[in-house]
Amino acid sequence: MNAERTTVLIIDDHELARRGLEAMLATAGWITVLGGAADCLSGIEAVERLAPDIVLLDIKMPGIDGLACLERIKGLERPVAVVIVTLYDDRRYVIDAIRRGAAGYLLKDAASAEVIGTLRDVADGRLAIDPALLREALLTDPGSSPDQPGARVRAAELSITAREHEVLMAVAEGMTNKEIGVRLKISEDTVKKHVQNLIWKLRAADRTQAAVIALRLGILDLDV
Repeated sequence: MNAERTTVLIIDDHELARRGLEAMLATAGWITVLGGAADCLSGIEAVERLAPDIVLLDIKMPGIDGLACLERIKGLERPVAVVIVTLYDDRRYVIDAIRRGAAGYLLKDAASAEVIGTLRDVADGRLAIDPALLREALLTDPGSSPDQPGARVRAAELSITAREHEVLMAVAEGMTNKEIGVRLKISEDTVKKHVQNLIWKLRAADRTQAAVIALRLGILDLDV
C-alpha cells in the first residue's frame, strides 16, 4: 500500500453512515477517501475503477449482502484489503467474514480512534483481528479436515520452507513485515520476499488470504 497515504472506499447502503465515516476519516491526514457506493455491484465497479487500498464494507445490505460482496471483492484480480463494518457484535458474522478473507472488522459505534487505528493496522500489513478469534474462525471451519498431517509436514508438501513457515506463523499473528524481521533477525526486504513467495505458493490474493488458507489447510499448528 502507499507508504504516505492510504486510499479508502466505503460501501454502505446508508448515505448517513457513509458520510459519517468519511467525515471521521478526514481527521486522519494519511487517509484519502476515494468515494462511496450504496450496494455491492456499484461498489465492485468502484473498486475496479478507483483501485483503493482498503474497502470499508457494511455487512448487512439489501440484494448482495456484505459477506457475499466480500467474496466477490477478494476474487478480483487486484488484491484489496477489506474491513467489515457491522452494527451488531455478532461473532457468527465476524467469524464468517474472517473465513472469507476480511482483514479486520469494526462496530458501527466504534470511536474515531478505533476506526483510524484499525485502518492503520491494515495499511501496515497487520490483520486487525483478535488472534483468538482468528483461530476460532479457522479451527472451527466445517470445511477443514481433522485428520490432516502435522503442520510442518503439510507445509513441506506445498514446498513451504522452514523459514517461510516461521514467517507465515507471524503473519497469522497479525505482525507487520518489520516486526517479523525483528523477531526472526532478518531484513524487512527478506520478509517481504518470503511473504510474496507464500502468497504465490498458497495461490492467495494477499497476506490476509494466505493466513486464512494456511489455517484451513492445517499448515499452521496454532493453540486454541
